[in-house]
Amino acid sequence: MQEIETFKLANNVIVPSIGLGTYPMRGQQLKAVLKETYDIGYRMIDTADNYHNESDIGEFLKQLYSKSDAKRENFFLISKLSDDLYSPNEPGGGLNKGLYFWKNSAIMQGEGAVHRVVKKKVEESLSNLNTNYLDLLLMHWPYPDFFEEIWYEMERLYKDGVVRAIGVCNCRERHLEQLLKSCCIVPMVNQIETSPINTKESLLEYCREKKIQVMVYSPLQSLKIVDNASGYKTTLCELNKKYNKEYAQIILRYNYQRGLISLPKSSNKERLRTNIDIYDFNISESDMLLLNKCNYNRAYLPESKSCPGV
Repeated sequence: MQEIETFKLANNVIVPSIGLGTYPMRGQQLKAVLKETYDIGYRMIDTADNYHNESDIGEFLKQLYSKSDAKRENFFLISKLSDDLYSPNEPGGGLNKGLYFWKNSAIMQGEGAVHRVVKKKVEESLSNLNTNYLDLLLMHWPYPDFFEEIWYEMERLYKDGVVRAIGVCNCRERHLEQLLKSCCIVPMVNQIETSPINTKESLLEYCREKKIQVMVYSPLQSLKIVDNASGYKTTLCELNKKYNKEYAQIILRYNYQRGLISLPKSSNKERLRTNIDIYDFNISESDMLLLNKCNYNRAYLPESKSCPGV
């Protein structure tokens, strides 16, 4: 079983440096992947209330706890507050129609609406995941209508011990600057997209200064880019030969040496294994610079391109 190196958040919570991204896996496929990753050594699972797979994860964990010596404290569970709510336990089941966290949403009318919605969403996540606490709760987007209000509710959950750490997703410097004007607790994590072709170095430096740990979703998505703009594919090919490591391992090691946590996703057993086999080599400083030079601000996911929010 592969031992995964760790990082430490600003509040001293220990986090694995690599975890499993689960979107859009569901059902038996996801449960099979979770079994493989547990045996291999993964202990961090990333999900969200709008991935619609929290109950699958919870069922897997419940069975694992009953059939092995695995315990809840062995895992680092991440979920996110999104602007819809998966409520399989409600009449009709499935996805509640309509958006949340927007002023024109019917459910957001009336005093205390943000508190009610956040409370309900977190309770659903905890129930679905078969746990009484989350290791990390993230705000999925910098929702402009209730940005600070949602964060206030997350701070309250943190203070109440319902979550061990809190953070945000898809936030740029301007989002974080606005939040820091009113918050009592600085976000401990910012989950974003970044790669050698979209390094976002200024945002990473900002997060380092504020002691905000950066997590990377879809860290291997850049491998699907077919062009060789900025010499990215050529550089990866050269480093593949030099280090005798796969392209994915080079990117994940690159993230690790930048101090970033990666959340790759795969359902392939061999790729799941190689994705965490990155601790037996070191990319030289000159080769790290080569990878940085591949940057041409290539935003390839809708989240990266639209940069929604305040």
